[in-house]
Amino acid sequence: MATPRGRSGPVRRRLSVLTAAVAAAAASLSLTTAAPSAVAATGTRTVAGIRVSPAYFGLHDGSMAAYDGLTVGSVRLWDAGVQWNQVETSPGVYDWGRLDALVSAAQAHGTEVTLVLAMTPSFAGPAANLPPTDLADYADYVRAVMTRYRDFNGSRGIAAYQVWNEGNVRTFWEGTPADLARLTQVVDQVRDQVDPAATVVAPSFAVRLAGQQRWISAFESQTVGGRPVWRYYDANGLSLYPMATYGDRPGGPEDAMRLLGQVRGLLADAGVPATKPVWATEINYGLKSGAPGQLSAVPVGEGRQVANVLRTYLLGASRGLDRMFWYRYDWGRLPESQGGGTLGNTLLTTPGQWHEVTPAGEALTTAEDWLSGRLVDAGAKGPCARDRRGTFTCVVRYSGGTRTIYWNPQRKVTVQVRGAVSRQGQNGRTTPMSGKLSHVTVGFRPVAVVTR
Repeated sequence: MATPRGRSGPVRRRLSVLTAAVAAAAASLSLTTAAPSAVAATGTRTVAGIRVSPAYFGLHDGSMAAYDGLTVGSVRLWDAGVQWNQVETSPGVYDWGRLDALVSAAQAHGTEVTLVLAMTPSFAGPAANLPPTDLADYADYVRAVMTRYRDFNGSRGIAAYQVWNEGNVRTFWEGTPADLARLTQVVDQVRDQVDPAATVVAPSFAVRLAGQQRWISAFESQTVGGRPVWRYYDANGLSLYPMATYGDRPGGPEDAMRLLGQVRGLLADAGVPATKPVWATEINYGLKSGAPGQLSAVPVGEGRQVANVLRTYLLGASRGLDRMFWYRYDWGRLPESQGGGTLGNTLLTTPGQWHEVTPAGEALTTAEDWLSGRLVDAGAKGPCARDRRGTFTCVVRYSGGTRTIYWNPQRKVTVQVRGAVSRQGQNGRTTPMSGKLSHVTVGFRPVAVVTR
């Protein structure tokens, strides 16, 4: 995804996908989880529950301002001025200044870095969204980047390399699935030669349209050099944007998880092992399909934005995602010709004022706090299960007791709680409770109840 980082910035990259047809109505939410792999895993799942590591809590930020207001576990460098065609300015000539600054800032804050290796320079191919004419040009670039950042400032600079961005969106890729598979093989081969400890992430894919899902199946079903393409990468990457609306309700985190379940089914059908980690390389809400001038997301209230952040990170962890990269921290506004707003409706900062963290931005810290401990099964349906009334329940056990988080995305319901000593709303404020039988009303805003 691309967005202007100021009012006059480019907006062209997302237009292609946003003009596609609307996907089918929502199916039931999948509760499938995949066990984390030893490679590229950020959390540990055992019979005792899931421990989520700091690197799970990721975002996109080209401003480097997020480090001043939030704890950032990982960052994905895309739409940050460090595409292949922005770094390699002519054959073998590299402008490292911008990428060095971004990596150094991440290192200073203990933040893991993922770099997307996409967009072909004009000297290497006919267009940025087409494969290079000679794969050796891509291999040379990947080798140069990995050599520089395997040990940078005395420690690892870049931990993970993603082959391409949204290979099933024509704005970014008009080559074939076979072309993209060959690039994936190149990245894996160079990694093995130059930086074996680095993680290779498959090209990311948009997931919300039927045609996009067919493209995923075509890519994942291939063999390259006699081996399945999945053997050339360590993790899959998905852009988990749902549709802006489903009927008369806004798309939300539960819709993103439904799409995740669908894609996991496609991966299984293609023979990809269930143990292969999955990363949510982009996520936000409200992204429209429509003609130019209609692309600004319909704004939603502060409470809805906060709930989107909390429910996204809670559900993603419970569904076995190893990274969740919020898109994005440093929004700019679209030009007035495109609606003057933002492409997504959930904003971590005030657009253009990136030191002004919003309540939704502060909710990222709340999500990190709520997930500290062990996320355990909520009954027979697994962690963060949904009951017959549509109420979700996440149970986290930690040294101070048990934190149970409830919400219902469609209606207000009342839940009975015994032994609760406090409750915390999504605004982070804590209210003491009696410890006796209590009735707690919940709706789309998550509520955390602590018992000893």
